[in-house]
Amino acid sequence: MNQPQLPEVLDLSSELFHTDQYATYRDILEQRPVTKVRFYDGSFVWLVNRYEDVRAALSDPRLSNDPTKQSDIDLAAATGIPSDLVEYFQRNMFRSDEPDHGRLRKLVTKEFTMRRINALRPRIQEIAEDLLEKFAATGGGDLVSALARPLPLTVMCELLGVPEEDRADFQTWSQHVVESDPAFAERNAVSYRSLFECVRSLIRRRRDEPGEDLLSALVDLRDSGDHLSEDELVSTVFLLLVAGIETTVNVLGTGAFLLLTHPDQLARLRADSGLTGSAVEEMLRYMAPIEMTSRHSLEPLEIGGVSIDAHSTVLINLAAANRDPARFEDPQAFRVDRNDGSHLTFGHGIHYCLGAALARAEAEITFEVLLKHFPELELAVPTSELTWRHVFMRGPVELPVSWR
Repeated sequence: MNQPQLPEVLDLSSELFHTDQYATYRDILEQRPVTKVRFYDGSFVWLVNRYEDVRAALSDPRLSNDPTKQSDIDLAAATGIPSDLVEYFQRNMFRSDEPDHGRLRKLVTKEFTMRRINALRPRIQEIAEDLLEKFAATGGGDLVSALARPLPLTVMCELLGVPEEDRADFQTWSQHVVESDPAFAERNAVSYRSLFECVRSLIRRRRDEPGEDLLSALVDLRDSGDHLSEDELVSTVFLLLVAGIETTVNVLGTGAFLLLTHPDQLARLRADSGLTGSAVEEMLRYMAPIEMTSRHSLEPLEIGGVSIDAHSTVLINLAAANRDPARFEDPQAFRVDRNDGSHLTFGHGIHYCLGAALARAEAEITFEVLLKHFPELELAVPTSELTWRHVFMRGPVELPVSWR
């Protein structure tokens, strides 16, 4: 069969990236592993797709993660961040280079420990059991709103001490601010401002009434003069809240979708719960919850044999890299027993996701509980009727299910 020829310049807003985008990624890997694409605002940026190139780019100090060091595209405007709040939302370890990145990561890691995460496991199971018990009584419905969204929302809000009365609004705001489509910029700006006020209020509350939660520990770091500014504190809390929720929502929703559309693999997992860990890794590889991340070239460099000028925006395609046939055997197959955790979903190098261990714990516990409670779970609609979140976030907006 003849492979379709790619357009000379691909458009991120086109259906090529929103309908069966993995077919597009397969063609890109074969035809133009480093290629120019049109960004949402009409500007041209580079897209890096091959596993080895992506892995190298993620740890290349010539590619900056700090948006203030580039002028190619306005990421803040594209996502709707109000101009007076940009500093608050872009001064965290994710959006910084060394030495600021190392300083901020060390401070947060000091409190965001494996001990704290392991202590959460019984509570995560309790939350999953409670949500699914309530869902079972409904007779069917949307698994995203019943489980995939409220579970990480509850876990992260409890970890940071967000009061229950604030969580419904926060859920809406966090969904909005991860939208990368400029079509929603005006709506997102309102959510950014609301989220900012909420975080500032939480910080004030924890100053007055400190507890055992992570937010109280971070506030104490700030107030003890441990090299954390007020702007950085606000930005770090924002990062933990939004990234710690929205990414996991996608992991859980997409993971359930993959199991329900691969009945042979679902049967294997039901027959051997010892495969849960490898199944979660395969979910992360097969359909990354965040498909792309951005960097900015500080100097001219070469990636995959392509020359890239200084001050260029470089999009790093994690989803394509995770299906690179040069790295993964039979990459288009979803296999719960695949014994290869080398996917790049959580990144690589100094910016490797700090919340990876928590996301894995939430997913492993959730799928163990889900399969226990629902032995005959199935999709309630054809897959063609599902709506998916767009690049850069990827996951089902809703996942209607039923059971006999």
